[in-house]
Amino acid sequence: MPKGSSKKPARKGAKKKGDRGVGFFCLFFFVVATLAGGAYFMLLFPGKSGEITPPQLSEQAKKKPLPQAQPVVPPHKKTAKKPRSDKPLVAIVIDDMGNRQNTGRAAIALDLPLSFAFLPGTPFSAELQKQARAKGSDILLHLPLEPMDPKWNGSPGTLTTAMSPETMRTLFNEDLQTVPNAIGINNHMGSRFTSNPEAMRTLLALVRNRNLFFLDSVTAPQSVATDLAREMGVKTERRTVFLDNDQNPDKIRAQLELLVKLAGEHGQAVGIGHPYPATVEALRRYQTQLRSRTEMVGIHRLVR
Repeated sequence: MPKGSSKKPARKGAKKKGDRGVGFFCLFFFVVATLAGGAYFMLLFPGKSGEITPPQLSEQAKKKPLPQAQPVVPPHKKTAKKPRSDKPLVAIVIDDMGNRQNTGRAAIALDLPLSFAFLPGTPFSAELQKQARAKGSDILLHLPLEPMDPKWNGSPGTLTTAMSPETMRTLFNEDLQTVPNAIGINNHMGSRFTSNPEAMRTLLALVRNRNLFFLDSVTAPQSVATDLAREMGVKTERRTVFLDNDQNPDKIRAQLELLVKLAGEHGQAVGIGHPYPATVEALRRYQTQLRSRTEMVGIHRLVR
């Protein structure tokens, strides 16, 4: 070393500060590159990073089956629902509802899907309609129509063959207002009216305009009601059996037996009865047979 120099000789093995900085930088770069390379590898090959251990299920969870996906059935391969029963269909309509409170209630309370036809202007009509509606029963307007014998022509709201179309429409609407939940019409009396094509055409047009159906009680063998209704596009059906012309429980049960027999022969049948004590009692005694041998339905199921 030249004489007078102030620098001290470097110690053996000492590192320069610049070399230390370069080392740290290289280490940082190596770590970053390694992480970036790993991330790139995982993104490029997502299934190659090793198997994942599935979650451990509890013993209770193992016993519970997993929900199974339902196969999709193409619309053209879907099958129609099977009918609920292959038994014949039977509907029973109880006419003249609204005049008899106790037997009216008893008829509604029966464990049968009976249908009920209410006369206009009767004292217990509103109360019994409410009960029948609460049970889900079919409700009809039991519309008084002109009979052959004038002595039976005393019911309030009776439509006659001599009425003008305007008068008939007004009276029909008034009668219908007393049974606001009616889904159909059937005739009370009406042997003269239902045998008159002109009068029936006027009435059936009113029924059609209200989107109702017409059940022909067939109080006259020469009734044209059903044929005209089908011709005019009004849903309709005919009464098959009167149940209680003779108010004797045994005779009524015989009529019920006839109703079931005819339903078996034709696939369906309509019985019409009244809220008489004998009728209610006969239905109560015979209801098990009705249920076992037929499918009891509301009258709306049989009209077409």
